[in-house]
Amino acid sequence: MTQSPREPSGLLFAVTTRSRLRSARFFPAMLVGTLMIRRQLVRNDGVVRWASLIASPTEFWTITVWRSRHAMQEFTRSEEHGKIMWRFSRWLHSLWLMRWRPGPYELGTWSGLGLAPRDSAASLPPTPGWPVLTEVLESLPELQSAIGADGVASYDSSLRARRDRRWVAGAAGVVIRIKVPRRGFPRALLELVRLRRSVCREPSLLRSVVGIGKPGEVYFLSVFKAHPDAVRFLQRPWFAAAARRWGAGFWAGAWLPENEFGHWDGLRVRQERRRSGQPTA
Repeated sequence: MTQSPREPSGLLFAVTTRSRLRSARFFPAMLVGTLMIRRQLVRNDGVVRWASLIASPTEFWTITVWRSRHAMQEFTRSEEHGKIMWRFSRWLHSLWLMRWRPGPYELGTWSGLGLAPRDSAASLPPTPGWPVLTEVLESLPELQSAIGADGVASYDSSLRARRDRRWVAGAAGVVIRIKVPRRGFPRALLELVRLRRSVCREPSLLRSVVGIGKPGEVYFLSVFKAHPDAVRFLQRPWFAAAARRWGAGFWAGAWLPENEFGHWDGLRVRQERRRSGQPTA
């Protein structure tokens, strides 16, 4: 797939969506809609990496990495994208969406781009300041509460964002991408299927899936109740061996959840963490 060669600045923002169809008879229509979304993503400057995946005749995924939250919101609010999503709603049994921050643990790069955050102070884009009047802030408590440590009010530091993050805090996602020549694709797919079978025995695992993207691309996504368990999973000997075996075509990383919408076959991460007594930040 065509990717933007430009190096993004600032902190990246990732989104995964999972669509379960009501029946396999909707597969052709969903495939056409998926191809239309791919064309939209190719033309969008706000997305730096993306994948559109098929996991089964009734299960479709997208993984997108954005330059900013604003870029993602502008894309999803566009009229062109809205028309496609309205069609999807008639075919879906369920939809699950998770927004993520790429975490610091990463192996390899995604087509030459590392997603792990650099030094947080260096990663924050310069923001022009303005004189803040104490009287004004006292009369606008929501604005005052949204001011972060850098003195800037933003959605990321707002009460709503902190609440959404707290509900899913502590969980983690692991994403793996293998890009190989077509003749190596069956082996790569088989490896990730076997990896998925092995991780299903992990008590901290909530869900996992393997999906196929463009020719030669295969992806793995898993969601863990606790971030340390996701990191330990990435420290398995298989990952170091896979990085050597697939070279520049291998990338894996642990992501930290921001907020959640919908459910994954009845699963909601926030409910699972409460049910298991996992602490939240």
